[in-house]
Amino acid sequence: MALIAVIALIALLIWINTLQPSETPTERSRREAHVVTEEPDVEDPDFNEPIFDLGYVVDERDEHIFYSGSLELPVIGATGWSATNVTLREEASPSADRVAYLSSGEAFTILIEDGDWWYVRVPNGTDGWVESSRCLINLPDVLPSIIYSISNAYSSMFHSSGYPLPGITYTELYSAYSHNDRLDRGEFIVPGMYSLAKALYDVQQLALANDETLIIYEAFRPRDTQRAVAAALNRMMDMEDEEYNSTVHRAIADSRWTVGNFISQGRSNHQLGAAVDSSIGLVNDKELMQSGDYSYFQVTRHTRIGEPSPMHELSPRAVLPSRNVGTLNDIGESIWNMKSYFERVGFTPLASEWWHFNHSASVRSGSSAGMVGDFFTPEVFSVPPVR
Repeated sequence: MALIAVIALIALLIWINTLQPSETPTERSRREAHVVTEEPDVEDPDFNEPIFDLGYVVDERDEHIFYSGSLELPVIGATGWSATNVTLREEASPSADRVAYLSSGEAFTILIEDGDWWYVRVPNGTDGWVESSRCLINLPDVLPSIIYSISNAYSSMFHSSGYPLPGITYTELYSAYSHNDRLDRGEFIVPGMYSLAKALYDVQQLALANDETLIIYEAFRPRDTQRAVAAALNRMMDMEDEEYNSTVHRAIADSRWTVGNFISQGRSNHQLGAAVDSSIGLVNDKELMQSGDYSYFQVTRHTRIGEPSPMHELSPRAVLPSRNVGTLNDIGESIWNMKSYFERVGFTPLASEWWHFNHSASVRSGSSAGMVGDFFTPEVFSVPPVR
């Protein structure tokens, strides 16, 4: 009798189990995928960290791949320009056969990078190799998180002692804005030496770590624009019969500065693609964006901070005073942070213009290339980068 009872109990348990819903293969795979093991942490070779810490992890398994080089996006697909007359060669060697000559300012799309050489394609379809040290690159193509506001390309901000420069101020001095297919948006065209771009990456990373961003108002400035601004300020200095002109004259003539301290009378480092005019802003919001195979972060909202003087004020008002003269609160801590970011990376600030920073290595590259900046860059040929 006891044996019969045991058999009956087993049969009852089997029947109850058949009433439970069975686990599908999909459910089983999901359950197994979420099993937590006690294995020690190891480095995942497929893991790709974000460029700067946003408080969460992004990796290839989420289909967000960040470029791991010394820029935010790779040079592949970016627009470049010959800084001076250069030779397009069949191979990445100065002794290789010539394919064509590129005149100064001629644009191209970068297809391959191999050491110090770029394999490029000009708009007419000609391909070849050029030395990257003799070329400019479009900064937004490789540093898209920076805010660009090239004021001379829409409404020049040049003033002196608060007075506008006749024929210059509020004028579009050159064309430098177009749709950028690589970024899928309208963006300013901002040439700079390749070494300048890499150095600016380091500066921007320092700023982003402090929830700040660079705001660049100019990098490359065409030679004709430089000359026009210098001539306008010289005319204002010479016209002492009018009240505002005499004000401009006295402000500079009665100081230890000269007109050349505020606008170079010859070639400036802007014509070498080796200088930037920059302010800084607080990051309010940023967005994850995609260009080709790569993800990057774009600052979508920012707040400008207080500045020692208006941008491109050509007078002693633009001189950044010493930090210990009691004006720190008026200037703003962030301006001094910006100055330290640039100096830590190897830039030299210009004492007469708080916004102006020269990059020595880029100055040497531009000078050795014989660059004079006698061209304009009204369009880009950028495409999304692929791996």
